[in-house]
Amino acid sequence: MAARIIFNPTAGNGKAVKIFETVRPFLDGPDIDIVTTEGPGHATLLAREVADQDGLTVVSLGGDGTHHEVINGLMPSGKTIFGVIPAGTGNDFVRVLGYPQQPEQIVEIALHGTERWFDLGEIGDQYFLTVAGAGFDAEVAGWVNKRKKQGNGTWVFIRGIFYNALGYRPQPMTVTVQGQSTTQNTFMIAMGNTKYIAGGMKICPEADPHDGEFQVVWIEGIKPWQILPLLARVFRGTHVTRPVVKAFAAAELTVEGPPGLWVHADGELIGHLPVHVTTIPKAIRVHMGN
Repeated sequence: MAARIIFNPTAGNGKAVKIFETVRPFLDGPDIDIVTTEGPGHATLLAREVADQDGLTVVSLGGDGTHHEVINGLMPSGKTIFGVIPAGTGNDFVRVLGYPQQPEQIVEIALHGTERWFDLGEIGDQYFLTVAGAGFDAEVAGWVNKRKKQGNGTWVFIRGIFYNALGYRPQPMTVTVQGQSTTQNTFMIAMGNTKYIAGGMKICPEADPHDGEFQVVWIEGIKPWQILPLLARVFRGTHVTRPVVKAFAAAELTVEGPPGLWVHADGELIGHLPVHVTTIPKAIRVHMGN
């Protein structure tokens, strides 16, 4: 076996099934093993079965939630090579991989693209590829995860932002980096291994998954009427220039706050505050395009 394809048929509200049917003709071969998930957490188990096979390519066919599960099955070994065939709601991880648009080319990159070492984030026993956060973004992530059947793409996240904007109240959070602690009333905090969140919003515009650090974006407690103008800037990544935003690099940090506040990673709710977040430099090889 040269490659294992882990296919989540529920990803993207049925979108994954259509994409699988499109790319299936390019996945033929005796050295390609295609396995299908049967429920939440199954992708992790299917990845864990082959995690120690050095040099094996493991491709996640699904959305960012599926990729999150697969990477948590492949780690902490990090021996395999990771690839994706994007078929989810937001598809934020693939945005940094330089993938083409044609199905045959997507499969070619997922299976045989340029190998490059990627950093990962770690919170407790959870690894993440893109962005972790607490506050407003975690509330929106929870809302979207409950309503994925209502649609795909950026617009479902925008609906979540509008729905949660007026009712959300900032909360006090304390961030500790290298022994120095700062407390402020917080709208949200995002720790980016990569740039994107919520279907293409550049929440951490300077995040680089190859530099051994997160870009941390910490937004202070803002008024409801300030939320939408600020978030409109996130699509361009220009929000980090606003006075209410602190942006800085950190390889690890601790975030504390009210214990009922959710924390998300790759758009999946993984627990509550407090959390210790750490970068794992060069954690796993990933197939990329040009």
